[in-house]
Amino acid sequence: MPHPHAPADESRSVEVEPLNAAEQVWAAQHREIISGLCAGTVDTQTLGDLFDRVQAIWLQSEERDRTDPESLVHAFGVSVGDLVAQRVPGLVWGSARSDGTPELVLTHPEVDLVVFPVAAVATSWGEAPVGWVAEYVEEASTGALEIIAGAHQPH
Repeated sequence: MPHPHAPADESRSVEVEPLNAAEQVWAAQHREIISGLCAGTVDTQTLGDLFDRVQAIWLQSEERDRTDPESLVHAFGVSVGDLVAQRVPGLVWGSARSDGTPELVLTHPEVDLVVFPVAAVATSWGEAPVGWVAEYVEEASTGALEIIAGAHQPH
């Protein structure tokens, strides 16, 4: 399972900018899809149950009949990220441009930290075990909180 990491890690160089108007609308549209499917209550349990059901249905369909999961991945990624941001004070959505293609990420204004919830969903889609959403939210939140706490320690 992916862990949050500081952009200073040599494994990845990421520049994060605030979301532009189009990215804000895009995120809001994907948030609405999930909110509608969760009857307006998007918490870890509800989102996790929905993710497990939708992924199972997608996997049960014939491979040739499967729709491209990209919009599902984006919708779940935004909602999973929102849940992480709710648990980690200071995390905000931003746009990372590591390879030229913008990607929505969570970042912290004072700490060198980037969390990739949309990428995590993309990587796990089709293989995620039941309960993956709750595990990811817990792990990403805990990891981010540890990085923030460590950054606030006197050196």
